[in-house]
Amino acid sequence: MNDRTGLLPLGDEFSPDKLRLARCAAGRSLAEIGELLGVTRQYAHKLEVNAVPSRAQLARLCEILGVHESFFFAPRRGSVELEQCHFRSVRASSQTLKKTIAAQVEMFELLIDELDKEVAFPTVSFSMLEEPVSGIGKIEQVAEKFRREQGLGIGPLSSVTKLAEKVGVLVVNLADADDKVDAFSLFNKRPLIVRNTAKVNPCRQRFDLAHELGHLIMHQGIETGCRHTEDQANQFASALLMPRASFAAEFPPMRGKYLNWSALKELKLRWKVSFKALIYRAQSLDLLTAEQAKSGFTYLNRKGFTKHEEFDELIPMESPMLVQRAINLLDYSSWKRVLTASGLASDTVSMQYMIEVPVSPLRLVQ
Repeated sequence: MNDRTGLLPLGDEFSPDKLRLARCAAGRSLAEIGELLGVTRQYAHKLEVNAVPSRAQLARLCEILGVHESFFFAPRRGSVELEQCHFRSVRASSQTLKKTIAAQVEMFELLIDELDKEVAFPTVSFSMLEEPVSGIGKIEQVAEKFRREQGLGIGPLSSVTKLAEKVGVLVVNLADADDKVDAFSLFNKRPLIVRNTAKVNPCRQRFDLAHELGHLIMHQGIETGCRHTEDQANQFASALLMPRASFAAEFPPMRGKYLNWSALKELKLRWKVSFKALIYRAQSLDLLTAEQAKSGFTYLNRKGFTKHEEFDELIPMESPMLVQRAINLLDYSSWKRVLTASGLASDTVSMQYMIEVPVSPLRLVQ
């Protein structure tokens, strides 16, 4: 930069596209950026087209958006498009919200690109369908094949998150995401599942992750979000979490006209799924009639068990660890190289993606 004028020298190429990316990821409007910079909205817009910020404006942008100056002087490597993302609550989420989350994921991928140069992440070890799947029976077979390929047997999965990471999927938390957005997935440079930490139900969390694995396996190159593809991903999740042979053998018989809730409690805790998921699965396998399942859902609704159920607190929440472990392998100087190359600020990584980051040794001196 030119210290005398406060302007960027002609040799440096400021990337308006990267400014737009960082602004979207921060959930800031052009009007907000203009106000924080002390300029008009129109000038803030020009910065995302062809105007070049002054030194003071650049420093302020870095502060506002949680990036280093280096972020703005590297070309955008490839965008995350909404069409690539398997959003679940697509009808309830605004385009602006989805663009913000897609930008946050793209920023995360910048971090992963640099970490990939320092550590070796697991390779993708699951096969994806080349043709569209049709029919519940076929989806059952896809889930059973996945279990066989991964050596999972037919018992409960101890951790869906660990399973996803083991087969090469990166699982990332997004802090403070709108609760209208459930987990979603995409396969850009590598498969990725994004979790919303506002969703704090362990059973829902596990089902969401299994659902997204279904999208990654069955729906590559297929636009999702419609009822058909969402039902398919739900059917895959149900079959993956509760394999039909072992589940059918364990599902308790009715007590007269009523479900055996004490036995269902034990089944819930063993398979780590919700009562509703147990009932849906039982009905799909003809272990319950439609009327019997309806009576079970009515009972749960009457008890107020919609977002949370009884005994959820006895099932542990799962946390992604793959990226955290990769960062833990780095010394501080290596971590600084990753940050400089990606352009992200350390606080952005820790707060936005809920990752513990290396601390400068100088800051540890008392």
